[in-house]
Amino acid sequence: MRIWRWSGLAMALALALSGRWVDAWVAMLVALAQVVAWRSDLPRRWEAATTIVALVAAVSSYAHLYERVPGWDIPVHAALTGCLAVLAAHVLRRPSTRTIICAGAVMAVGWEVLELWGHQQVDARVEVAPWDTAGDIAAGLGGSLVAARLVACGRHVGGTYRCAAPARTVKPHPGPEERS
Repeated sequence: MRIWRWSGLAMALALALSGRWVDAWVAMLVALAQVVAWRSDLPRRWEAATTIVALVAAVSSYAHLYERVPGWDIPVHAALTGCLAVLAAHVLRRPSTRTIICAGAVMAVGWEVLELWGHQQVDARVEVAPWDTAGDIAAGLGGSLVAARLVACGRHVGGTYRCAAPARTVKPHPGPEERS
């Protein structure tokens, strides 16, 4: 049994028992990602990365690092969106570069919509300034691009790991010497 698979749920329970309800809900999102990664049989390195990055994102929220450390949200958005995009593509059984990038774009925009809702309904301290939103979406998309490339490079080919060459579907035009 891998105890780290339950860390998000344990954190949510501890936060709920201490009366920190918003933080407990954030921890439940970590637990959800952990359970989906585990139950969908995500490759172990991606499951571990998703767990670690989701925990870092949640703890950063509890410790107010997003407010205390300028720009901290950018690498967190990039890493978390990239990991979650790989998870979503794996759940959809389509771990292609295109699916990972599209899933990441949808999640980045969706998260910003949730931040706007959270600003209006939960906590006015949630940052929703236009430049913050644009930066977060760009970071999420960038993280998805990097994750898609890592998945493409991590495919097992002939006993070693190497980047897969793009498939050629169209033959090049013949040169003048080949036309006769």
